[in-house]
Amino acid sequence: EWVAIKALNSEGEPVELTAEGLPAIAIQHEIDHLDGTLFIDRISRLKRELIKRKIKKALEAEQWAL
Repeated sequence: EWVAIKALNSEGEPVELTAEGLPAIAIQHEIDHLDGTLFIDRISRLKRELIKRKIKKALEAEQWAL
């Protein structure tokens, strides 16, 4: 629910930031993108498999409609 960040700005100067609530979630989400982590990497195996099946079913339905 909160995040504290130390980073460098575009001029190479150190900056610090703290956030909580939705802004903290959004910041962590963007940091995950920089690290190559997707939301699906953070959910349980069961939920991941359910999502994969839904996507596969939707793609098959789309192919059938074409």
